Amino acid sequence: MSNVRILIADDHELVREGLRSIITAAHPEWEIVGVVSSGAEAITVGEAQRPNVAIIHLSMPPPNGLAVTERLTNSIRGIKVLILTIHTAEPVMRHLKRAGAKAFLAKNEAPENLVAAIERMLQGEPFFASDSATRSPAELEAGERIPIQYLLTPREVDVVKLLLDGCGNKEIGARLDINVRTVESHRADIFARLGLDSLGELVKLAIQDKVA
Repeated sequence: MSNVRILIADDHELVREGLRSIITAAHPEWEIVGVVSSGAEAITVGEAQRPNVAIIHLSMPPPNGLAVTERLTNSIRGIKVLILTIHTAEPVMRHLKRAGAKAFLAKNEAPENLVAAIERMLQGEPFFASDSATRSPAELEAGERIPIQYLLTPREVDVVKLLLDGCGNKEIGARLDINVRTVESHRADIFARLGLDSLGELVKLAIQDKVA
């Protein structure tokens, strides 16, 4: 298939360029129509360029990969979304399928499985490298959602844990060896990713999801 148009969305430059290199080496005839670093850019570029394949990192600057997948699958007819993530838990897999993702790869699987996953999607076949997604989207219980630790980066989870311990920004910065402005940026991203408005809401969800 030669008329393949691909969007790549990941918040790490080395990953973005690595994905581009893997794809162009295997299929130089495929067109990379966008390489972006946030969920907002993925939506903007995706809806402008209308690719037929999107490679989306789950834990991106807002909106997260799950929200991006839902938006693109609703606005671009026939798009095939492949999700990259460091999380392989069953709740993640099931929600990604419900959102419309056609393939799922743990990041460490991408170098050897990326091209095969895209080829399978283009043939109309799903590609889920893990066997942990045992239930179909229709079998999801009402109100079931992805626990917050699967929507955040590892560093953001560290910040949430320290917030649960009652730490302020200055203490969080000292414990994680980062400056206060970086802590503030992480906090803002956490609230935006999760769609929360208050620390109380975050604490409630973090306790519910057993973020310890």
